[in-house]
Amino acid sequence: MVRSFTFSLPLLLAWLLSPQPADAGNWPSVPLPEHAQGELVSSHMVHNNVPMRVSRFHTGMSPAQVIGFYQRHWKGQAKVTEFGDRQIIAYQQGGHFITLDVRGGSSGSQVQLGITELLGREPGHAPGHGFPQPERSQVISDTRYHDNPGRTIALESPQSTYQAWEWYRARLQQQGWKDDGQHRCSVMAVQCQAGYQRGSEVLSMTFNRAAQHTEIVANQMRR
Repeated sequence: MVRSFTFSLPLLLAWLLSPQPADAGNWPSVPLPEHAQGELVSSHMVHNNVPMRVSRFHTGMSPAQVIGFYQRHWKGQAKVTEFGDRQIIAYQQGGHFITLDVRGGSSGSQVQLGITELLGREPGHAPGHGFPQPERSQVISDTRYHDNPGRTIALESPQSTYQAWEWYRARLQQQGWKDDGQHRCSVMAVQCQAGYQRGSEVLSMTFNRAAQHTEIVANQMRR
Protein backbone atom coordinates (compact mmCIF):
# COMPACT_ATOMS: atom_id res chain seq x y z
CA MET A 1 0.00 0.00 0.00
CA VAL A 2 1.42 3.34 -1.04
CA ARG A 3 1.30 5.88 1.79
CA SER A 4 2.96 8.95 0.22
CA PHE A 5 0.49 11.73 -0.35
CA THR A 6 0.91 15.44 -0.90
CA PHE A 7 -2.21 17.48 -0.35
CA SER A 8 -1.53 20.74 -2.18
CA LEU A 9 -4.83 21.80 -3.74
CA PRO A 10 -5.91 25.17 -2.30
CA LEU A 11 -8.61 25.36 -4.96
CA LEU A 12 -10.44 22.59 -3.08
CA LEU A 13 -10.95 24.57 0.12
CA ALA A 14 -13.83 26.64 -1.21
CA TRP A 15 -15.78 23.46 -1.97
CA LEU A 16 -15.27 21.39 1.18
CA LEU A 17 -18.36 22.58 3.04
CA SER A 18 -20.74 22.53 0.11
CA PRO A 19 -24.27 21.81 1.40
CA GLN A 20 -24.78 18.98 -1.06
CA PRO A 21 -25.02 15.51 0.55
CA ALA A 22 -22.77 12.70 -0.52
CA ASP A 23 -22.58 8.96 -0.06
CA ALA A 24 -18.98 7.96 0.58
CA GLY A 25 -19.81 4.45 -0.64
CA ASN A 26 -20.65 5.68 -4.16
CA TRP A 27 -17.38 7.12 -5.44
CA PRO A 28 -17.69 8.43 -9.01
CA SER A 29 -15.79 6.71 -11.80
CA VAL A 30 -13.13 8.76 -13.58
CA PRO A 31 -11.83 7.51 -16.94
CA LEU A 32 -8.10 7.31 -17.62
CA PRO A 33 -6.42 8.09 -20.95
CA GLU A 34 -5.67 5.09 -23.13
CA HIS A 35 -2.49 3.21 -22.17
CA ALA A 36 -2.18 5.11 -18.87
CA GLN A 37 -0.42 3.18 -16.12
CA GLY A 38 -1.11 3.90 -12.48
CA GLU A 39 -1.57 2.73 -8.92
CA LEU A 40 -3.98 3.24 -6.08
CA VAL A 41 -2.64 5.35 -3.20
CA SER A 42 -5.68 4.82 -0.96
CA SER A 43 -9.20 3.65 -1.75
CA HIS A 44 -10.58 5.32 1.39
CA MET A 45 -8.77 7.88 3.47
CA VAL A 46 -9.85 10.83 5.58
CA HIS A 47 -7.65 13.91 5.24
CA ASN A 48 -8.31 16.64 7.82
CA ASN A 49 -11.74 15.08 8.41
CA VAL A 50 -12.63 15.02 4.71
CA PRO A 51 -13.28 11.54 3.17
CA MET A 52 -11.39 10.98 -0.07
CA ARG A 53 -9.59 8.48 -2.27
CA VAL A 54 -6.36 9.03 -4.16
CA SER A 55 -4.61 7.36 -7.08
CA ARG A 56 -1.93 8.38 -9.54
CA PHE A 57 -1.01 7.48 -13.08
CA HIS A 58 1.45 8.17 -15.89
CA THR A 59 0.51 8.78 -19.48
CA GLY A 60 2.41 9.52 -22.69
CA MET A 61 0.14 12.52 -23.22
CA SER A 62 1.48 16.01 -22.61
CA PRO A 63 -0.25 18.10 -19.89
CA ALA A 64 -2.15 19.99 -22.59
CA GLN A 65 -3.40 16.72 -24.08
CA VAL A 66 -4.45 15.46 -20.62
CA ILE A 67 -6.41 18.67 -20.06
CA GLY A 68 -8.04 18.30 -23.48
CA PHE A 69 -8.98 14.69 -22.72
CA TYR A 70 -10.83 15.62 -19.53
CA GLN A 71 -12.38 18.78 -20.94
CA ARG A 72 -13.89 16.67 -23.71
CA HIS A 73 -15.09 14.08 -21.20
CA TRP A 74 -16.69 16.72 -18.97
CA LYS A 75 -17.91 18.77 -21.95
CA GLY A 76 -15.81 21.83 -21.13
CA GLN A 77 -17.22 22.16 -17.60
CA ALA A 78 -13.97 21.44 -15.74
CA LYS A 79 -11.97 24.31 -14.28
CA VAL A 80 -8.24 24.41 -15.04
CA THR A 81 -5.87 26.38 -12.81
CA GLU A 82 -2.12 26.83 -13.18
CA PHE A 83 -0.33 26.18 -9.87
CA GLY A 84 3.44 26.58 -10.18
CA ASP A 85 4.71 23.95 -12.59
CA ARG A 86 1.43 22.04 -12.41
CA GLN A 87 -2.02 22.26 -13.93
CA ILE A 88 -4.97 21.50 -11.65
CA ILE A 89 -8.13 20.17 -13.30
CA ALA A 90 -11.17 20.47 -11.02
CA TYR A 91 -14.70 19.19 -11.56
CA GLN A 92 -17.71 18.68 -9.30
CA GLN A 93 -19.74 15.55 -9.92
CA GLY A 94 -22.79 15.26 -7.73
CA GLY A 95 -21.69 15.08 -4.11
CA HIS A 96 -18.00 14.70 -4.93
CA PHE A 97 -15.20 16.99 -6.06
CA ILE A 98 -12.61 15.60 -8.49
CA THR A 99 -9.13 17.04 -8.90
CA LEU A 100 -6.29 16.02 -11.20
CA ASP A 101 -2.85 17.41 -10.42
CA VAL A 102 -0.99 17.29 -13.76
CA ARG A 103 2.72 17.86 -14.32
CA GLY A 104 5.10 16.88 -17.09
CA GLY A 105 6.11 17.88 -20.60
CA SER A 106 6.07 16.75 -24.20
CA SER A 107 7.33 13.27 -23.27
CA GLY A 108 4.43 12.55 -20.92
CA SER A 109 2.61 13.51 -17.73
CA GLN A 110 2.35 12.37 -14.13
CA VAL A 111 -1.13 12.82 -12.69
CA GLN A 112 -2.43 12.56 -9.14
CA LEU A 113 -6.17 11.96 -9.04
CA GLY A 114 -8.14 12.85 -5.92
CA ILE A 115 -11.86 12.35 -5.30
CA THR A 116 -13.24 14.17 -2.28
CA GLU A 117 -16.61 13.86 -0.60
CA LEU A 118 -18.31 17.23 -0.22
CA LEU A 119 -19.38 17.70 3.39
CA GLY A 120 -22.84 18.95 4.27
CA ARG A 121 -21.85 19.91 7.81
CA GLU A 122 -18.86 20.86 9.93
CA PRO A 123 -16.73 17.88 11.07
CA GLY A 124 -17.41 16.74 14.63
CA HIS A 125 -13.85 17.34 15.79
CA ALA A 126 -10.68 19.11 14.70
CA PRO A 127 -7.77 17.43 12.87
CA GLY A 128 -5.40 15.79 15.33
CA HIS A 129 -8.21 14.75 17.68
CA GLY A 130 -7.08 12.03 20.08
CA PHE A 131 -3.36 12.46 19.41
CA PRO A 132 -1.25 14.20 22.09
CA GLN A 133 -0.15 17.71 21.14
CA PRO A 134 2.26 20.01 22.97
CA GLU A 135 0.95 23.37 24.15
CA ARG A 136 0.75 26.00 21.38
CA SER A 137 1.40 23.41 18.69
CA GLN A 138 -0.55 23.46 15.41
CA VAL A 139 -1.79 20.46 13.45
CA ILE A 140 -0.95 20.87 9.76
CA SER A 141 -2.51 17.66 8.47
CA ASP A 142 -4.17 14.53 9.81
CA THR A 143 -4.71 11.61 7.44
CA ARG A 144 -6.41 8.35 8.40
CA TYR A 145 -6.21 5.33 6.11
CA HIS A 146 -9.24 3.03 6.30
CA ASP A 147 -8.29 0.47 3.65
CA ASN A 148 -5.04 -0.34 5.47
CA PRO A 149 -5.60 1.07 8.98
CA GLY A 150 -3.11 3.72 9.92
CA ARG A 151 -2.71 7.43 10.51
CA THR A 152 -0.21 10.15 9.58
CA ILE A 153 -0.16 13.44 11.51
CA ALA A 154 2.02 16.47 10.80
CA LEU A 155 2.25 19.33 13.26
CA GLU A 156 4.43 22.27 14.26
CA SER A 157 5.57 23.03 17.80
CA PRO A 158 7.39 26.11 19.15
CA GLN A 159 9.53 23.75 21.26
CA SER A 160 13.09 22.89 20.29
CA THR A 161 13.69 19.52 18.67
CA TYR A 162 14.95 18.06 21.94
CA GLN A 163 12.07 19.54 24.00
CA ALA A 164 9.48 18.13 21.59
CA TRP A 165 11.21 14.74 21.55
CA GLU A 166 11.29 14.60 25.36
CA TRP A 167 7.69 15.84 25.66
CA TYR A 168 6.42 13.01 23.47
CA ARG A 169 8.61 10.42 25.18
CA ALA A 170 7.07 11.26 28.55
CA ARG A 171 3.50 11.68 27.31
CA LEU A 172 3.42 8.55 25.18
CA GLN A 173 4.83 6.40 27.96
CA GLN A 174 1.99 7.67 30.16
CA GLN A 175 -0.41 6.37 27.50
CA GLY A 176 1.11 2.90 27.49
CA TRP A 177 3.53 3.25 24.58
CA LYS A 178 6.97 1.64 24.99
CA ASP A 179 10.09 3.27 23.56
CA ASP A 180 11.79 0.87 21.13
CA GLY A 181 15.16 2.01 22.51
CA GLN A 182 16.68 2.56 19.07
CA HIS A 183 16.80 6.36 19.07
CA ARG A 184 18.29 9.16 21.16
CA CYS A 185 18.07 12.95 20.89
CA SER A 186 20.68 15.44 22.13
CA VAL A 187 19.91 18.90 23.53
CA MET A 188 21.41 20.67 20.48
CA ALA A 189 19.97 18.32 17.86
CA VAL A 190 18.08 19.74 14.87
CA GLN A 191 16.84 16.33 13.67
CA CYS A 192 15.66 13.39 15.76
CA GLN A 193 13.67 10.20 15.37
CA ALA A 194 11.62 8.10 17.76
CA GLY A 195 9.85 4.75 17.72
CA TYR A 196 7.20 3.30 20.03
CA GLN A 197 5.09 0.18 20.34
CA ARG A 198 1.81 -0.52 22.12
CA GLY A 199 0.39 -3.97 21.61
CA SER A 200 0.00 -4.44 17.86
CA GLU A 201 0.40 -0.70 17.20
CA VAL A 202 3.63 0.86 15.96
CA LEU A 203 4.37 4.60 16.06
CA SER A 204 7.33 6.23 14.30
CA MET A 205 8.10 9.93 14.62
CA THR A 206 10.48 12.47 13.11
CA PHE A 207 11.41 15.86 14.55
CA ASN A 208 13.02 18.51 12.35
CA ARG A 209 13.92 22.03 13.43
CA ALA A 210 12.79 24.85 11.14
CA ALA A 211 13.31 28.60 11.58
CA GLN A 212 10.87 29.23 14.44
CA HIS A 213 9.41 25.83 15.20
CA THR A 214 9.93 22.07 15.12
CA GLU A 215 8.17 20.08 12.42
CA ILE A 216 6.83 16.78 13.75
CA VAL A 217 5.51 13.89 11.66
CA ALA A 218 3.97 10.82 13.29
CA ASN A 219 3.08 7.59 11.46
CA GLN A 220 0.88 5.16 13.37
CA MET A 221 -0.12 1.73 12.08
CA ARG A 222 -0.96 -1.81 13.12
CA ARG A 223 1.43 -4.67 12.51
